[in-house]
Amino acid sequence: MVGPLRVAFAAAEVTPWISTGGLGEVAAALPKALAHRGCDVAVYVPLYAAVRTTIASKGARLVDTGVVSQVWVGGHRLDSQIFRIVARGEPLEHPAWSHSDEGDSAGPSQRGRLRTYAVDCPVLFERDGVYGHRDDAARFSTFARAVLNTAHRLLGGHPDIVHAHDWHASLLPVYLAGPYRRLLPNTASVLTIHNLAYQGTFAASELPTIGLGPELLRPEILEYYGAMNWLKGGIATADAITTVSPRYASEIRTEAYGERMDGVLRTHGNRLYGILNGIDTDIWNPSSDTYLAKGYDASDLSGKAACRQALLRMARMDPDDNHPVFGIVSRLSAQKGLDLLADLVPYLASRSVRLVLLGKGDAALQDRFQQLENQFHNHVRVRIGFEPDLAHVLQAGADAVLMPSRYEPCGLTQMYGMRYGTVPIVRAVGGLYDTVVPATPRTIAEGTATGFTYDHDTLQGLQWAVDRALDVYYSQPQVWRQLMRTGMNTDFSWDRSADRYLAVYGRALGRVRRGAHRRG
Repeated sequence: MVGPLRVAFAAAEVTPWISTGGLGEVAAALPKALAHRGCDVAVYVPLYAAVRTTIASKGARLVDTGVVSQVWVGGHRLDSQIFRIVARGEPLEHPAWSHSDEGDSAGPSQRGRLRTYAVDCPVLFERDGVYGHRDDAARFSTFARAVLNTAHRLLGGHPDIVHAHDWHASLLPVYLAGPYRRLLPNTASVLTIHNLAYQGTFAASELPTIGLGPELLRPEILEYYGAMNWLKGGIATADAITTVSPRYASEIRTEAYGERMDGVLRTHGNRLYGILNGIDTDIWNPSSDTYLAKGYDASDLSGKAACRQALLRMARMDPDDNHPVFGIVSRLSAQKGLDLLADLVPYLASRSVRLVLLGKGDAALQDRFQQLENQFHNHVRVRIGFEPDLAHVLQAGADAVLMPSRYEPCGLTQMYGMRYGTVPIVRAVGGLYDTVVPATPRTIAEGTATGFTYDHDTLQGLQWAVDRALDVYYSQPQVWRQLMRTGMNTDFSWDRSADRYLAVYGRALGRVRRGAHRRG
């Protein structure tokens, strides 16, 4: 191939412009790592009303590219204007960067470019809320087609890879295998599943809305119990399928975790790869994090004490309290096991644990934790919302971070915690299993332990892990510090994962060259 690899990256969320969880963070960090490895990357996100608000609040701007996508939806032509999002201080034109040999796994002379584009179709996106609208089929199919209609203009040539994320963008492989087959015959598709529980199921009558014919509504592609399932269609037609941790890639091929899609994933398992997410270690860096009261690193942990005091003051608790502070930064949902955590609060209070929670989600869980704050006011503080600055403050100030997930495709919170010397207490599923080394006599002696894990999705299992953590915290402070330092020294950057994505891109392109992606 001559020239850099051209990648069109499509996601419904991209941090910092819009994000409700890990998807947005991955959609920002992975393209950055790919560009550092020589790729030209165009990241697409819908121009929601909330994106406009965030752009204004951050001093960024929208620059009209002059590129427009036209599609037909229900007999009406919809035009989507493509704007480039230019962050504050980012030049409109700049040379592609390169890296020196020293410390650069990409090697010398690697060059790439990264730009983020917003798809503006006000009738579809200029409203409150990201998902859950009655016309989501029209909204996200228009978004997907805008990517395919315009990527060649924005990348300076047809994309080599179209990388779709979750169900919102999973029509991209379907389009490439169908109506866009002749327009983009050499473009390979990669679909990343961030959470299999969300699949994009719509009535079969929406086929004309999304510009597809009935020939694709068959069990091998889109048909799903009489309806159409976008994620299933993406899995069936993508040249490569990835998910966000090796363990989750295995789990979702089982009935227990497969969300009624395990059979489909087993069928296409030869194209399914588990690649662990990374974190942006420039943003999440306790030595330079401007949100923190004082910076620190693994060689000098003294600043963490100041961050702990700052968190307790913010939570209106005694800043000199020496009892353990457990933090939760999470979407409030049953998936995250937070109903079990709520059941455990009286026990945590009896063990003098301070619990600080930041998150939002299920209304019943929000109410329950707020009631627990009233009932155990000396031990529990709750902040409802997604606030990135407070997430940094909490990760730095807490002693441990709790993640009692029923399933966890990857999880970033535990990686942020370890990066900040905050010891994770997690259930050993998905990416939590892949990233947290349980503290046992052997792993402690070897110096590899980073946290505490448990297997069984029960209150007793969670309490067992908490008791083990509290025993070490109170009676083995030197071991606790060892866990902190080992976690901080673990490499959770995108370097290795980005290289694995490039390898998957190569396999997908090889499939295109063989013509295998056009069969069936």
